[in-house]
Amino acid sequence: MLKKILTFIQYKTSWLTILGLLAITCLMMFIMNGTKLPFSNPTIVEHSGGLPILDLRDAFSPDDAYELFAALGTEGRQAYLILHLVPDMIFPIGYALTFAFLSAWFLVRLLPLDHRLQWLSLIPFISGLADVLENLSLVICNLAYPGRIDWLVQFAHLLTKVKFGLLPIGLVFLLIIVAVWLIQKRPTSNVPKERWV
Repeated sequence: MLKKILTFIQYKTSWLTILGLLAITCLMMFIMNGTKLPFSNPTIVEHSGGLPILDLRDAFSPDDAYELFAALGTEGRQAYLILHLVPDMIFPIGYALTFAFLSAWFLVRLLPLDHRLQWLSLIPFISGLADVLENLSLVICNLAYPGRIDWLVQFAHLLTKVKFGLLPIGLVFLLIIVAVWLIQKRPTSNVPKERWV
């Protein structure tokens, strides 16, 4: 299964694909953070009386989570659910695919298609999956409120650490492969031309 995903990304990577995914990702980020929609981050922070959402905190405990849920009230918790289930579900899928295709675009030009380092293209999926699972965990905790599921909040916190921890690693990796590609005078793709999209 993973091999099929890697092959798909290798053969389907193109600037059109990357730019399309980047546009979707940026649109979701704008909707979540740059608007006053009922389910946007600024609106949810207003509902909470200034408490930031859990997804953007460096650390949070079960008590922090349930303090936020209580402060949000019914309307705020509903908005937080919509945020997690729509734009904040599309966003991690978008950025994971964007970085996977971008990494693959450079790696298929630097290395043979069957080289083991080609698997590095799939690393963004770990961050994206952690983000999606974090969102789903917080959705369940939100729906269960006023009941508490402390272990699930702690799991969500761990996933937040994974999500944020992989971000700088992924950026450094991308900068390295771009630099190598430039140093090697922009080699062309190892994907057979008849398979290009």
